Amino acid sequence: MLFIEIDVHSPLPVYEQIMDQIRGLVRAGRLAPGTALPSVRQLAADLELNPNTVARAYGLLERDGVVKTARRRGTVVAGAAPQKARKAVDLRLQEAVDHVLQHTASLGIEPDELLDALRNRLRRRSTRRAPRRRSP
Repeated sequence: MLFIEIDVHSPLPVYEQIMDQIRGLVRAGRLAPGTALPSVRQLAADLELNPNTVARAYGLLERDGVVKTARRRGTVVAGAAPQKARKAVDLRLQEAVDHVLQHTASLGIEPDELLDALRNRLRRRSTRRAPRRRSP
C-alpha cells in the first residue's frame, strides 16, 4: 500500500511532493526494489489529481532511476532505487538546511535558538498532523 499526502498549502508543486514521498519511502525501506506502484490512473484517482501530474512524477522518478516501467507489470521500484533515493533525499535535506541557516543568520538568530525552535516545532508537528489528501 502506497501512502502519500498532498499538502495543498505547500509551495512545492504536487508532482514534486509525490516524488519526494516516494523517494522517502524507498529510502526508509518501506518500498523495496520490485514493489509495484499504483497505476497512474489509480494514484491520480486516490489523490483526486489530474493523471498528468502523477505521470509527470513517475516519469521523472524513472529518469532518475528510482522506478522503472515495464509492459504489463506497470511501474515498479527499480533495483538501484535505495541508493538513488538516499542520494536525492540527502541532497534535498542539505539544500533545505542551507536555506534555513542562511535565512536565520540574516535574522541574527544564534545556533542554539535555531536548535530550540526546531525541536519545539518537531514536537508540535508530531502531535498534530492533518493532511489534505491521501492515497489508501
